[in-house]
Amino acid sequence: MPTFRDWLERTLSRGESVLDAPPALLPADHADVDDLLRAAFATHALDVAGPSLEFDATTAREAALALARACWFLVRPPEDTSPVKLLLTASPTPAAHLSADVSLRLLPAVHRRASRREPGGDLARQIEALLRQWPLSGVLADLEGAPTTAPEFGGHAGLQLLYAERLAATGGRVGWVPVSSPARDRAERVYHGLGKPLPAAPPEEPEPHA
Repeated sequence: MPTFRDWLERTLSRGESVLDAPPALLPADHADVDDLLRAAFATHALDVAGPSLEFDATTAREAALALARACWFLVRPPEDTSPVKLLLTASPTPAAHLSADVSLRLLPAVHRRASRREPGGDLARQIEALLRQWPLSGVLADLEGAPTTAPEFGGHAGLQLLYAERLAATGGRVGWVPVSSPARDRAERVYHGLGKPLPAAPPEEPEPHA
């Protein structure tokens, strides 16, 4: 069984997950894993315009572990009946979104396989919930409806542009189109540059009257 760091390095660099036992991220491994994630984040951040973002080690580590667990639950043997549990405890700040995306951008591929293997199964549902919570990564998945976290990213222009580029590249599902400015304005700019119309956003729900 490779160390968690070895598994993560291979997964991030090659897009390959090889596990023969449930992933374990021990406290003694945090420093090495954080160094790998920090380096991957620095490279990833080069493609993001706007103000620089600090690396959020805790969120990046939680996201890497969630990815590892999802990969394991996809291939685990029948005798492993442990409950599926995927969780990120961090608040989705701009820095957390980009730090989590280092790993979570690979999660839509796991979701596709989980959905084909067991449509509506626990693993597919939990991955879907996580991707809806973290829309910078979730926009890469084939999910109808809408994210549960609005794709505003704290007003960070670079994250809004990256999100819009991903939305355009994946077909522009209506529920994932930003509703509010400036995120919607930036999405319109990206679509205009590609010669595409921005899909109409779903109407906002009216506020209930007292």
